[in-house]
Amino acid sequence: MPDPMSIAQRLLRLAPAPLQAELLARAITQLLRGQGLAGQLADLAGKCFCLRADDVPLALTFEIVAGGLRRSTRAPHVTIRGNLQDFVDLARRREDPDTLFFQRRLAVEGETETGLHLKNLLDGWEYDLPAHLSAVLPAPLARLSLHGLSRLRPAGNRRSSRPAAQRPGVSPLRH
Repeated sequence: MPDPMSIAQRLLRLAPAPLQAELLARAITQLLRGQGLAGQLADLAGKCFCLRADDVPLALTFEIVAGGLRRSTRAPHVTIRGNLQDFVDLARRREDPDTLFFQRRLAVEGETETGLHLKNLLDGWEYDLPAHLSAVLPAPLARLSLHGLSRLRPAGNRRSSRPAAQRPGVSPLRH
């Protein structure tokens, strides 16, 4: 059976970079709905950053806008370079960005302050699924979804012991 990463690399080589950037920007913007990080990105509004996966090779540039990202053709203020697997590991929180940087598997070029600010925001982001569902679904459907999720998740398998409504930057579910 082929390795999923090698399949992803082949697909990324075939798809046009502007299409990939557009789809990734839309996906990230959607995932940011209901998240405290979306408001914190306002400090970086108008800044552009490039993600370069050197092994594919692929370079996608984004501009930070209200509530998310959009594809950009402007010169980036900061470029983050690494291999595709390292970016996947970062997104899945299997790797720490500082560890990858000190192992020289991740490189940040350009405006140091912008790169550090972006890294710190992303590194501190704890995805809040209940807040996201509340932001994107009508209240009755969000409650039903959250009820279903709570039945699937074993007790004690939560990242935070505090209810979502009590965590900073998280709004309670609308009833």
